[in-house]
Amino acid sequence: YQRRVRGTPSMLMMRRAAAAAMTLLPAQLHCAAEPPSHSPILVVGSLNADIIIEITRMPQSGETIAARDPDSGYMLPGGKGANQAVAAARMAGPGMVDFGCKFGNDAYGETLKRTLVENHVGVSACEHSDKPSGQAFIFLDEHGENSIIITGGSNLSWSPDISQQLSSKISAAKLVMLQREIPESINEAVAVLAHRAGVSVIQDVGGEERSMSDGLLARLTYLTPNESELARLTGLECESEEQIVAACKQLQTKGVANVSVTLGSKGSLLVTKDGRLFKQLPCKIPGGRVVDTTGAGDTYRAAFSVALVEGQSLEYCLKFAGAAGAIACATKGAVPSLPYRSQVAELAERVVVVESLA
Repeated sequence: YQRRVRGTPSMLMMRRAAAAAMTLLPAQLHCAAEPPSHSPILVVGSLNADIIIEITRMPQSGETIAARDPDSGYMLPGGKGANQAVAAARMAGPGMVDFGCKFGNDAYGETLKRTLVENHVGVSACEHSDKPSGQAFIFLDEHGENSIIITGGSNLSWSPDISQQLSSKISAAKLVMLQREIPESINEAVAVLAHRAGVSVIQDVGGEERSMSDGLLARLTYLTPNESELARLTGLECESEEQIVAACKQLQTKGVANVSVTLGSKGSLLVTKDGRLFKQLPCKIPGGRVVDTTGAGDTYRAAFSVALVEGQSLEYCLKFAGAAGAIACATKGAVPSLPYRSQVAELAERVVVVESLA
């Protein structure tokens, strides 16, 4: 059978408002009190200083070229963990999201911390490292597509043991979000604690080209690769819908409950543990063109997680996520592009989801 879930969008991205949310005066920071209780969404992961360089093309070996925009080379907060934490907090509201990370020992570290606090992300489980902040050098072409080089920095400086503070956040959460820009041993330890406590775990595959252990896969409620990551994980071709579904089912034989695959401009697919297939059809980009895809996947996963924690149907989770990801493509930079609840809810009404049997 098939079932189409429709609705109604429209909305404009407000880059100026998003950028304004990046600026916090010291007095405002001092007044931004962190909620005392544990939050239902916990993100454990990376945060980076994103250096944006706008280019016409990548240089060849031995070649020096000028940036497309002479004013590029600026820093914006990013990192998959921070992107997902801020995106979830903007869509879920104050007191709903906690973050576990390692702040760098440089000026970037303090800037990144301020960005989290001003966006109502709880940072009491974060720790400070003796390493510099992680950085991402993002080469952005004129079509909004990017190539990224990451230096791990403080993101790789985790100690082997999970702190008591972070452990208590894990057991009190409803959902834990993981990525792959921190040591895999930390992801595995967090997943073990969450699984033991009956807490759902969503694992983003992006960040590194490492294989994933069967032990980690068996503890995941949702695994969320894109097409190329799915092909790399399974060793299978993932060109057609049938091939993608087959690859998802292979991962489910290893214990993953549900697999959600983002397909870029083609939408997304979700294969559930009970054999259902949901297809989120393409969502139009506000403004009509892609400006920057950096952070779009993080926004999608954060939106899906927020709707899931709220108890929304899987159809609506995909609609909400598809809308959020589309909005994030309409503004330059990762954190500045992350949308707010009202923006996403309006556009989600016109996203189409088709349900069938996998």
